[in-house]
Amino acid sequence: MADTTKTPPPSFWEIQKKQQRISLFLFLMLFIFYFLTVGLISGAVLITAGVFLPDFSFFAGSFFYKYIIVVFGIALGLAGLNFIQARKNGVRYILRNLRARSPDPEDRYHLSFLNILEEMKISSGLPGLRGYIIPTVNINSLSLIGQDGLPAIVVTEGLLAEAGRDELQAVVAHETAHILKGDTFLLTLICSLAAFYEQLIDSLEEQRELSRPELKSPGRAKGSTQPLIYLASSISFLLLNFFVALVSQKRELLADATAVELSRDPMALARAIYKAHLANSFLGDSSLFTSLFLVPPDSRDIQDSPGDKLFNTHPPLLLRLKLLAEMAHKDVKAVIEEVRAREEQREKSRLLYSPLEDRGPDSQEKLRQLQLKAREALEEESVWLARNTRGQWDGPYVLGSLVTLPYFTPATRIKNLKENLEGPARNFPQVRFALFRQLKKQPLDPACQNKCPVCRTELTSTFYEGVRIKKCQGCQGKLVAMADLEKIFARRELAFPDRIKQKALAHGEALLAPNLKPPVLKEKPPALCPECGLQFTLRPFSYHYLMPVYKCYPCQQIWFEDEELEILQILVEDSTRNRQPANQS
Repeated sequence: MADTTKTPPPSFWEIQKKQQRISLFLFLMLFIFYFLTVGLISGAVLITAGVFLPDFSFFAGSFFYKYIIVVFGIALGLAGLNFIQARKNGVRYILRNLRARSPDPEDRYHLSFLNILEEMKISSGLPGLRGYIIPTVNINSLSLIGQDGLPAIVVTEGLLAEAGRDELQAVVAHETAHILKGDTFLLTLICSLAAFYEQLIDSLEEQRELSRPELKSPGRAKGSTQPLIYLASSISFLLLNFFVALVSQKRELLADATAVELSRDPMALARAIYKAHLANSFLGDSSLFTSLFLVPPDSRDIQDSPGDKLFNTHPPLLLRLKLLAEMAHKDVKAVIEEVRAREEQREKSRLLYSPLEDRGPDSQEKLRQLQLKAREALEEESVWLARNTRGQWDGPYVLGSLVTLPYFTPATRIKNLKENLEGPARNFPQVRFALFRQLKKQPLDPACQNKCPVCRTELTSTFYEGVRIKKCQGCQGKLVAMADLEKIFARRELAFPDRIKQKALAHGEALLAPNLKPPVLKEKPPALCPECGLQFTLRPFSYHYLMPVYKCYPCQQIWFEDEELEILQILVEDSTRNRQPANQS
């Protein structure tokens, strides 16, 4: 009779004992790496010196033994320093590099992730399971072991947006399997060790900029330390590949199988892996963390060859999909068909966005009147002149624009046209009060707080694709936190009319033709931030999407006029939708 009893999951005490053994093993490997590296480099230098010094013999007994002792001490010191710093700051460096942050329980996508983490913590027997979110539209995940020994699972906004609940649960189960098997601790420590030199260069750059702020220019900073950066990257690359050879690709296959035991759904994990493969692109600023991901950025190039088996921690995609599909008595083709069918169903379920232009003429005329009154009110409040560095008067400005001038200081000479007064800015109580409120991060004019910068209609708090924003019900403008934009771009709950799609298409074509001015590029009048009352900075949204938008850097907010955010969404979706399916041959 077959034994149907299942092996219980390891206790946290057993996991910690295994982590201690892994730590000792890696320290020994690290010492060997430094011993060989220091020994080979210094030995080559000394042997070369012996050619020019007849009385010097590198292999002389007394000198050689002293040399070995010195190399041993240097290697031990470097290994100890590297290991201690990796354990102390490695995880923090990885999370900062990936821009990961804690989930927001008020966000329904994040809340679903937190619920799945709680379920997986109970089913796996782990005492705790933290969660982090990477703000990117890419689809991927990884697991880490924190400084306190508690594990954490990190997912991207793209995964939360693209994966169904069953697929997200399967991915969390895969990362939990890595934690239970000890893979997470091993790979976290390996990446932390390899990133040691990059952390060292980053700390040197920060100290250098603090001591000499004039050297904060990116070009000068990079050029001055380029040899050090090259050396650090070279050592990190060698160290990482030295350890990667110790990591077996079977760990990923074993984690896939264990994830199926936890989630009971091999097809869900297969679909999630395939989606991540299609969207595969790099996360973070360093290639040192590739081994941590669910799917590596170069997954399309990984083949079942001896070279890939030696230098890759992940097996080929088709092998993973095949094994998972066989668990469900299906094939890889069925996985791909399920992904396409779900994508088609998702497209059909999207809500149609209703733009302002689709409203009746009465509503549009009412909005024009509101905008006209808002511009007139802004002109009436523009009573301040400022003398620039050339001695000329600039203006007139409103108070929120005056204090944001690049040359403005309390000593700047200004003039109030309404009161017909002139003098240093610090002599005017209105300016002093405005600077005080700005220092306290309070709105300059409480009466104008939470008012639309275009039509001065009261803003209402609402949700846009699960993200809390402020919206003007009059002109449909939206105030969005810069940190929440990746959430919006990753989620596809709204469908857009063909007219807006044509605008986005024209803008995209204009980006490819520098001589063609995009129709959405237009001049905009000054506007005040409804949060702090300071004047918005008019800047392109990004270097890739040259749509001018109002940005408030002190508040980290962007004001989008009607259809601007929607056009950007279409452009981002089009850039991420053009993915080729994996080769099935």
